[in-house]
Amino acid sequence: MNEVHAVIELKITPQRDSGFGRIAEKVARYEQVEACFLMSGAYDLLVFVKGDSLQDVAQFVAQDLSTIDGVLSTATHFMLKTYKASGVLDMQGEDGRLAVTP
Repeated sequence: MNEVHAVIELKITPQRDSGFGRIAEKVARYEQVEACFLMSGAYDLLVFVKGDSLQDVAQFVAQDLSTIDGVLSTATHFMLKTYKASGVLDMQGEDGRLAVTP
């Protein structure tokens, strides 16, 4: 089984007395969530998720994340191919050999 990985940007409304913490903790408790970060910039939380299929992740976003009180919007980006992860290059060609360039 191939897992599907996605990065989701969330815009949220800070909560009185807890700021972003209450919503971030709620998001982080889902089993699909591998990591959750408070970010500066255009969105507030960056969430890394995994699922069994594109539909599985899309359903999680639509039914779980986007319905949390205080979540204003989401943007989902699916990871299509890995070139480097955890500091390790993964530059294998389609046939399993290392790609060679001049």
